[in-house]
Amino acid sequence: MSEENTHIRIAIVDDHPVVREGLRAFLQLADDIEVVCELATGEAAVQVLQDARLAVDVVVMDLKMPGPVDGVEAIRRLRELRPSLKLLALTSFQDSESAIAALRAGAVGYLHKDVPPDLLLGGIRQAATGRMVMEQTAWAATQANQSEPVARVSERAVEGSAAAEPLTDRELNVLQAMARGLSNKEIGGALGISEKTVKVHVSHILSKLGVFDRTQAVVLAAKRGMVEI
Repeated sequence: MSEENTHIRIAIVDDHPVVREGLRAFLQLADDIEVVCELATGEAAVQVLQDARLAVDVVVMDLKMPGPVDGVEAIRRLRELRPSLKLLALTSFQDSESAIAALRAGAVGYLHKDVPPDLLLGGIRQAATGRMVMEQTAWAATQANQSEPVARVSERAVEGSAAAEPLTDRELNVLQAMARGLSNKEIGGALGISEKTVKVHVSHILSKLGVFDRTQAVVLAAKRGMVEI
């Protein structure tokens, strides 16, 4: 979805009909949001949403669903099949392992189902631009758990961290801006460089950290104390 397009098309994936109905009724009160699809299983989500002819910008995905394809697996498959989709985990899970699993699978964010309505709307709007979304208690859960799953946001990054090439000052500036949720265009404006140059810096950051997307880069950098969220 381009930043000029303020109309956000949503797909809701949740196995509870009441949750789907409630989310749809709430989200459609917003002038800039349209719910175009509701699905009850991870398998159905993958089957339906992989078709690029279905115009969807953000998928609001439950993590705990019956069947062989849960929310995390559905996120992983859709990330591979249709990379343009922005996948936002919305779940009742409170543990850091679920948050990290969703982010590693390719989610742009992780929110609890008890998140205040205004934060949910803001999170969806932010996710639509590809920015990282984590409600405060979800982020705190990842930081409270110092176990291996948290550290291993990217196994390749951790394994290669000792010999990894350090980030330049400019790359650190870009990384901090990424942590603030800025787009490439906004980072370029803030730092006085072109959007194309920002993309080059982002590519170098991902390579040096050994991660595969901006979300993983920010989570790993925050874990290492390189940036603040």
